Amino acid sequence: MKYKEINLNKKLFGDDFIVYDWKETADKITVYVKATSHEGICPVCGHSTTSLHNTYHRIVQAYPLKQKSTYIDVIAYKYDCLNESCNRGVIMQDLPFVSASQRRTDNLNCLILAVSLFLSNEGASKVLKLLGINISNDSIKRLTDKIIIKDDPDVQTIGIDDVAIRKGQTYATAIYDMEDHHLIALLDGRNKESVVEWLKNHKKIKIATRDRASAYANAINEILPECIQIADRFHLLQNLIDRMKDVFKEEIPKEIFIKDGEILDEVPRKEATLKISLDSKELEKYNYDNSVPLDQDGNTIEFDGRCVDTNNKQYQKNEKNRKKNKN
Repeated sequence: MKYKEINLNKKLFGDDFIVYDWKETADKITVYVKATSHEGICPVCGHSTTSLHNTYHRIVQAYPLKQKSTYIDVIAYKYDCLNESCNRGVIMQDLPFVSASQRRTDNLNCLILAVSLFLSNEGASKVLKLLGINISNDSIKRLTDKIIIKDDPDVQTIGIDDVAIRKGQTYATAIYDMEDHHLIALLDGRNKESVVEWLKNHKKIKIATRDRASAYANAINEILPECIQIADRFHLLQNLIDRMKDVFKEEIPKEIFIKDGEILDEVPRKEATLKISLDSKELEKYNYDNSVPLDQDGNTIEFDGRCVDTNNKQYQKNEKNRKKNKN
């Protein structure tokens, strides 16, 4: 079989970057990356430019490889904005795998946030360190504090569901934009009043997916009577299964008697068992020989149910000890 070498530069960093070196130590891996693009776009005026100003250097932490802390050492470009009416003098080249002023790649930040959802910041920091990710509990807190839930008054398709802030004690109502499935609102409680107040500022909603809770249905009917409400499949199947269980309990009896492959309509009568006394002559009808078994030579056949090899040295040693202790 012929194998074709694959260039991972494009797959990992895109067309505008190349990997030119790799360094690995006992607990750290560094990937050296350099930008190849010679054109920048001003984020203020939108004009493109090829006027190089300088290069800049960034080191960011990435997904761990081989359970070692992995860093990307990047050399990128700065450009001069040639638009005289623009007040932006120098343009920094964007790195597609890391946001501005971040010390970790976007994918790595997502992994850190995912782990911190189920653990405390201190616990998440220790678990991530085992995976090769260096981050303190204070850094995790700063990362979570930057999360912003951005509402959209023009949203047209939403999903509503309740979530547990603290299971069994505190609940909230989560509202999602079903176009790109991101959270746009987190309301206190899971009652009708909080949803009604939120819907008053979102009159463009045309479709709402929800569970079978009557509070959400009543809130939508009150504010948006023309809105199409869709019950999600999970709760529909759950309601169907619950109803089927009730039907089975009503229709199927607790006990079913089957004889000769057929279900009996009535409870079968108990048949009396035949009891024979030891003094009864009925036993004389049966031929039962209780004599000692003999072989062809007339010698008594002895049966030993033991599975132990008596000729084994360990068995003989233990047997001597048992006799000695017995005496």
